[in-house]
Amino acid sequence: MNIYRLVARAIELSKVSHAYIISGGDEEALSLALYLARGVNCLASSGKPCGNCSSCRKIDSSNHPDVSITETAGAFIGIDYIRRLQKDIFVKPYEGKKRVSIIRQGERMTVQAQNCLLKVLEDPPGTGIIAITTANPVSLLPTILSRCQILKPDSERRIPDVAPYRDILKCFLDEGFVRASAETALLVKDDERSVEDFLDYSLLQLRDALVFKVAQKEDLLYIKESDEFARETAARYTLDKIGRLFDAVSKARENLRLNVNAQLAVEVFLLEIQEV
Repeated sequence: MNIYRLVARAIELSKVSHAYIISGGDEEALSLALYLARGVNCLASSGKPCGNCSSCRKIDSSNHPDVSITETAGAFIGIDYIRRLQKDIFVKPYEGKKRVSIIRQGERMTVQAQNCLLKVLEDPPGTGIIAITTANPVSLLPTILSRCQILKPDSERRIPDVAPYRDILKCFLDEGFVRASAETALLVKDDERSVEDFLDYSLLQLRDALVFKVAQKEDLLYIKESDEFARETAARYTLDKIGRLFDAVSKARENLRLNVNAQLAVEVFLLEIQEV
């Protein structure tokens, strides 16, 4: 089902979540977030969002008192931005049905800002919705990921064929480090982007395991085709260990982002994961 139709259906059935992560390019993710904001505040009796009522038009013109966008022209979204959001989200809607706070390019949030946001996600207001747009959901803290429903616009780059990456991750988890080392070495020689894809996949898979461990809900999983793997991993490890595995992969991914040689990043990752 088209993601816009899926959101419209949730609005129609009054099954809108209190928090979303919208994963995709900046403009397409923001477009979906605004579609959500229009839908929950639309004044039409059906077919929400209608796009024609005063509420929809105000949102389109960035003039609705209950819809805000947190963004920055700088490199980071700091804790002060989220503190303002935290204060605003608990205010009763002035004109609409829901107060919608959109965090644009959520990957720019500092760790301190994300921890501040976590307090809102843990005890959300009934009349507030938070939508985080990001091109890189794995840059967010696992505790943030586990408390949000993830939406992916249809045009988003698809997760690559997961079968080989899943096999390598299984080797790590089963402590088959010799085989895993050989497989990742092949990835490095083949294409450096393949290492990046493997780490991104591993982060998403471990995120799913964390979510399933906490919520036991398959509909919150990011990689739907790997639901069995998420269940098995959640059953096998403690929440703390899954979190530490996630951190090890995050560190390797950050090393790649900082232009560390792919082979070195993988070797450090192998050492880190053996100590988890």
